[in-house]
Amino acid sequence: MTLRLAQYARRATCALLAFAGLLGAAPSKAPYGPVPKNSPQAAVVQKYVDALKAGRYADAFALLAADERRYCGDAKAYQSVFAADGYVVKSATIVGARGDNNGRVFFVREHIGYIDHRNDAHREFDATVPIGVLADHGALRIKDPGKPYRAFASTASADVSDLRVTVKKVEFWPDRIDMVVTFANMGDNYVTVLPYGKTVLHDDKGNFYRIIAIKNWAVTDKQLYEGVPLPPQAQYTGQLTFTATRIDDPTRSFTLDVSPALREGADAPFDVNVTITPPAS
Repeated sequence: MTLRLAQYARRATCALLAFAGLLGAAPSKAPYGPVPKNSPQAAVVQKYVDALKAGRYADAFALLAADERRYCGDAKAYQSVFAADGYVVKSATIVGARGDNNGRVFFVREHIGYIDHRNDAHREFDATVPIGVLADHGALRIKDPGKPYRAFASTASADVSDLRVTVKKVEFWPDRIDMVVTFANMGDNYVTVLPYGKTVLHDDKGNFYRIIAIKNWAVTDKQLYEGVPLPPQAQYTGQLTFTATRIDDPTRSFTLDVSPALREGADAPFDVNVTITPPAS
């Protein structure tokens, strides 16, 4: 499973868990029934997915429930989550529903385009996504959880001892910062990357963020945790996660200090420091 597919699966799982509480029970083996006819709820979902297909993210953001709008902060932050992956909804069809008039989950079959950050290739896949509707301050609103509140794509990189480290994407969650990082061996012999040794993230305000290094492979990159020996001209793309509280400053820059790495035949390990600047607003 690619990083993009894994993240999309996480979005669907989070949404299902959220709406299990809304509907008063866990999803059943038959997760949905037919779409109600002439349903105002279905009309709101259709309006939401139409806005996503058309790239009208401000319109989609305006349809979200109040708590989700607060979570993202504003429409620009909401849009950044899609832009970071080159995420495009190419088609979307409501295929089923579950719930009642107080709260209903609609299941939408989407054909999606995205950028595979491992090699910057454009790819496509199909997935069925749950999108919820509930009454919120007197209007029907969308619940579509499972996403970071802000994100951006990056090309920031640095080379030391023929090891190139490139930060491809940064995601901001309420309790952490996720980074998609590519390690490329540009040299003529092996280099071993061990980023869970002493790697740290810090920002231009003097704050430090500790790497999460636990044996939970949904959070920690198992291969990077165990160490990745890269042959000449090989590369590996994985994810590094750091503890953090919410950061509402979109201009904040970061430095990723990756350590240690060891070049075959070298006397000592080395580190690589990558400065990451968010795109201009």
